[in-house]
Amino acid sequence: MSNKLIAISLMLVLMWPLTAGDKRSVERYNGPTKDLTTLRSINGVGTGLYVIGSDADYDAVLTENNAMAASTNFGVGRGTADTLQYVPADGAWNGQFIQSPGDAMLVMYQMPADAIIKGLNVPVYEWGTGEQQMTVSLHAVSYPMAADGTTYPSSAVDGAGWIGGYDMDATGAMTISGTTYSAGGTASVCQATGAVVAGAMDPLGTEDGSGPAGVPAKGLIWPDGFSAAVLTPDANPAQADNWMATADLGTEPTVSAGDWVGILFEFTGAGGGDDEATGFYYDEGAGVVDPWVFAKFYAGCGGTSGNGGWHIRHWMVHTQLAVELTSDRAPVFGEMTALPTTLSTGERALDVHVTDDNPSGEAAGVSTVTMSYQLDSLTATVNSVNLSLTDGTNEDGTWSGVMPGAAAGTTVYWSVTAYDNNANAVSTAMKSYFVYLATTDQLIFDNSAALYGNPLYAPYLYYGWGLNPFDYWSKDYGNVTDELFANYSVVFDRSADGANFNSDAVANPWYQSGDKVYIAEGDEWLGTRYGWPSAPMTMESGSFARHLGVDVYHPDINGASSAISRMVPNPDDALGAVMDDYLDSNVVTMYVDSSAADTSAWDTTYTYASSVLDYDPNYDPGHSNWLDGVDPHAGAHGAYWAYPGAIDSLGNHPADAVLQPVAVYSQHGSGSRGGLVAFDQMSLYARVYNDTGSVTYSHWVGPEDYYSDLPGGLVKGIMDWAAATVSVDDEVIAAPETFSLKGNYPNPFNPSTKIMFTLGMENDVTVSVYSILGEEIATLHSGRMIPGAHSIRWNGLTDSGYNVASGVYFYQVNVAGQVKTGKMMLLK
Repeated sequence: MSNKLIAISLMLVLMWPLTAGDKRSVERYNGPTKDLTTLRSINGVGTGLYVIGSDADYDAVLTENNAMAASTNFGVGRGTADTLQYVPADGAWNGQFIQSPGDAMLVMYQMPADAIIKGLNVPVYEWGTGEQQMTVSLHAVSYPMAADGTTYPSSAVDGAGWIGGYDMDATGAMTISGTTYSAGGTASVCQATGAVVAGAMDPLGTEDGSGPAGVPAKGLIWPDGFSAAVLTPDANPAQADNWMATADLGTEPTVSAGDWVGILFEFTGAGGGDDEATGFYYDEGAGVVDPWVFAKFYAGCGGTSGNGGWHIRHWMVHTQLAVELTSDRAPVFGEMTALPTTLSTGERALDVHVTDDNPSGEAAGVSTVTMSYQLDSLTATVNSVNLSLTDGTNEDGTWSGVMPGAAAGTTVYWSVTAYDNNANAVSTAMKSYFVYLATTDQLIFDNSAALYGNPLYAPYLYYGWGLNPFDYWSKDYGNVTDELFANYSVVFDRSADGANFNSDAVANPWYQSGDKVYIAEGDEWLGTRYGWPSAPMTMESGSFARHLGVDVYHPDINGASSAISRMVPNPDDALGAVMDDYLDSNVVTMYVDSSAADTSAWDTTYTYASSVLDYDPNYDPGHSNWLDGVDPHAGAHGAYWAYPGAIDSLGNHPADAVLQPVAVYSQHGSGSRGGLVAFDQMSLYARVYNDTGSVTYSHWVGPEDYYSDLPGGLVKGIMDWAAATVSVDDEVIAAPETFSLKGNYPNPFNPSTKIMFTLGMENDVTVSVYSILGEEIATLHSGRMIPGAHSIRWNGLTDSGYNVASGVYFYQVNVAGQVKTGKMMLLK
């Protein structure tokens, strides 16, 4: 997809945002990788459900990633008072998962015991604009059962989790209530392919309940009176509890152990205004719940499958049920030892805290706790380890055991099941860890939160779309070690908005051993190591930062964490020049004079405009701006600069600001090469501002080769530059062939073509165009270029800006005196 701005009579801006329409800046599909938790159905009630007593604390922490602590102090004077909710793996909810008018969300709970539902809570993270109203109801849901009596598979989720809706029309729009439900196998209208999941049926329930007008009747158990339960901004402010007592709007529903109950909140307001979507607290469900417990209804063709209707999602959205338990229930899991990916092939200790009570008044207590595991496959033999009570009592105690060791390269799938003395059972969701095995000589150290929650995005968006030459080590596995680094010659340290670990004790001696490559990236990489001094700090001789090219550290030149910073690529640097050339003429406007009746007489002209480079991490991927300045030491290269301070409302940088380097790279005396990009590459945008400060063009230029005509990112650029090093005495040796000319495409062409070539080493390159008479009419590039594949676009213009006529033209690529020529034809 081209990033060019096309205008025919009227200027049209085409944007292809990567962000999906459910969350502001943070929603991504968390697809499977070798270390992500694999889920499957597990028998037993209360799976993945935490029951929090009425004496738990509540603490709202309004930060970017942890907007609300996952606990509450709500109580309504119940007999055995419990609040049912899902608890994120990190103990706090993020904001925000959004929905628009006509959409609905459904959060489902399986009852751990017979119970009376006393109340429910649906906190709002942020209200949208316009007319806002959420209608809330409780349903005896059919989910997770399909029409054939089986449960939906865990693979039926997100894009593959379309489970239909009512009365699909010719546009693909569906309704949440209606006459005809789209059965499993119903073909998509919105998409050329795709169908409703096999066995799909209305997740709200199979039988009609009675209640207020406008509330979906399927499975309805509350409210059962004449008044609907609604939330509005005035009565229910954002970032606060929105508890409703069920007795206020009908009878208190009675449910049985094992029943599934869903909290439905439907956007019934008209919306409107600049940003009508309303957001809720959310977090990752993988590894916490099994089966999935959240579904979203999309009124139009905006669901994750591209269709309207219900979609099972892998997220959790924060709601709570206040219940009075009236019968015995299964034990409840508390803290449990984390078992992340490990380098060790030895045994691993596991401790889990388990409690048990019996609201019926009979005897309580845990009888058995068992850890089950399988190696490499969920169809492999199931092995079991009995845990022993090592602390406390069988009603409130810690159970311990040992997971046997496994060979490197093994994936271990495991879960824990606890039984009480009445044979009630509860199991954790299936978890997994990988016994680490190096498969290549390149490593990503994901030293910050995984990009959009998915490890696959780091190589794709920092290195090359669809390319992944790396092994993966997450901060969640712990800091890097000598044992780990011994496997690798190339390391990319992705620290994004903050390095979780300081890796210098391992990385520095490894780097100094010679012939290594280390690229660090992130606007707090230096802050993690040196803090945030009030004055510029010179890096000590021998420090890892200095080895990577940093002479002086200038902390937080951004001015404010919410700032947008103006960057400028260094046109005299081989890596900076690539982006500089791109920004110089990347906004193309095509004008068509269509006044003539004869279409063959229509005249097409092009104009080319430049754009500026903005660093805007608050917009994408959604973290604060803590941009650092980094002066390169003598012999190091400075690729990008930035103006200290924020751009103003007109899009201008501070008038008195002096450009400050923000990305450096250097070769070490040992032959190692590396660099520091002191910002998050994901957050770069090419933009055009008008006189009033409005953005008239904005295009994401952070990733490498996501669109075919982007200049490429610094991470891969530094890696390509480093790949030319083949000796330890700072000499760069050329490949056997200095460069290779790959031709131009398309050919013939109209209106533009790309001249493609590869370089074996960094060198001076000139690309020129000649007429058939041998006259040089255009110089497309003149300057240093890094090793790797390159393409230079020619738009049929001379250096003077004139359109050339149809005909044959020649191009020459001159690399340090070595010249190769190609022929191309322009057809108009």
